[in-house]
Amino acid sequence: MRAVKTQPKNVEAKFNTDEIFFSSTDLKGIILAGNRVFFNVAKYGPEELIGSPHNIVRHPDMPKVIFKFLWDYIKNKKPIVAYVKNLAKDGSFYWVVALVLPIIGEDGKIKKYLSIRIKPTSKYFEYIPPLYKKLREIEKRYGIDDAISYLSEELEKLRFENYDDFMYAVLRDEILSKSDILKVKSMDIYPSDEFSRAIYAIFKYAKDIDNIYDEIYSKIEKLEHFGNILKEKSEYIFNLTDNIRLISLNSSVESFKLGSEGASFSVLSAEMRKNSEVGNKIIEEMKSTTDKISVVLKNIINSISISKLEILAITQFLKEIINYGKDEYSGQSLCDLMYLLDKSSQEDMNLSYELNRLLQDINEDIKKLKILIKRLEFLYLNGMVESAHQTETSFSIIFTEVNKLVESTRTIVTEINNPLLEVIDENKKIFSNIQKVSTDLDRIKKYLSEINATCQTY
Repeated sequence: MRAVKTQPKNVEAKFNTDEIFFSSTDLKGIILAGNRVFFNVAKYGPEELIGSPHNIVRHPDMPKVIFKFLWDYIKNKKPIVAYVKNLAKDGSFYWVVALVLPIIGEDGKIKKYLSIRIKPTSKYFEYIPPLYKKLREIEKRYGIDDAISYLSEELEKLRFENYDDFMYAVLRDEILSKSDILKVKSMDIYPSDEFSRAIYAIFKYAKDIDNIYDEIYSKIEKLEHFGNILKEKSEYIFNLTDNIRLISLNSSVESFKLGSEGASFSVLSAEMRKNSEVGNKIIEEMKSTTDKISVVLKNIINSISISKLEILAITQFLKEIINYGKDEYSGQSLCDLMYLLDKSSQEDMNLSYELNRLLQDINEDIKKLKILIKRLEFLYLNGMVESAHQTETSFSIIFTEVNKLVESTRTIVTEINNPLLEVIDENKKIFSNIQKVSTDLDRIKKYLSEINATCQTY
């Protein structure tokens, strides 16, 4: 705890966009470790921060609701992303985008928390200072529940359904806005001894991993675009098949008017109605799968973003070791980052596998729709033949309308099918790249064990 309360000053504590800092805490928020960037920007010595509660750097401008969200998420074993205004020892302030991750052991229990922080540069940050000021005013006047309600309303105005959607967008946009800066860059190091050789090798594979994540990022936009196409087109096809069902009912009414002479039309109408109901069922399945794909895509983007920050934090740590010597070396911090990256990599792989399964489900639905189109075409042709014998009825108009709907459905199915095959192929490449990450991580862990045999296991 601070002996003297720091008085805030309207002066910003500067740090560079390519700097990444991190710290770990126990379950009560007591700081266990941190890196040099953290100590320098906060203007505290390591001996002052380690062992202190993390709220030693909390700025009074921060609304309580944000920390409520933070603790609710991490205590429930979920990562969270939040904009945070911090207070340095001299009273200056600095804004960060904080990714806070629970470290969960093999027994399923939370062991500690780790926070990776970068400089805000995305378009979302401009909303934050005035929003936080308003949240503070609401908290003081009405309480935290009203602040939560206000935050939800503001997120809705930005077209986010909830805080999850907001933080997914923030993390991705913050990384993309610094895509030319947040990269693992070449580092001059001469591998003269066992320690430096291990660091050199770890850095080499870390750079490979970073490049792989950049390549995956380049494919994400195509996946998102397909998700939007799928959502739009499946709704449109559902409306078409529903129209076919309504037309079949009109056809049944017309056939009823003809009595026994309308028997063949009655059969055709029943078949049309049956096939339209099958079509509706297929589309309902597609819509359900589409919703699942949307969720998995968001999770993939979030997971890859987290993995990207973790590998950047590892390389930041390695740079500090190289630039300032072994005294900067806190083996457990590196172990914690590697542990989290290993978990994230497995999550990336699981999500990519799940996405492939869902895309294959959509592919099967497309095949079913193609069969359905052929059946409806057959009914159309038979209907037109029968209509030629009933010139005084409106059957030819009815079946002509059916054909138009069938053609529209065929067009939309084609519009889905072609990008679907591309996305399936792209996701296979993503999965292959994630497997490469896993291989590189195994190599990094081998070198890590050579320079540190005291990693705490979880």
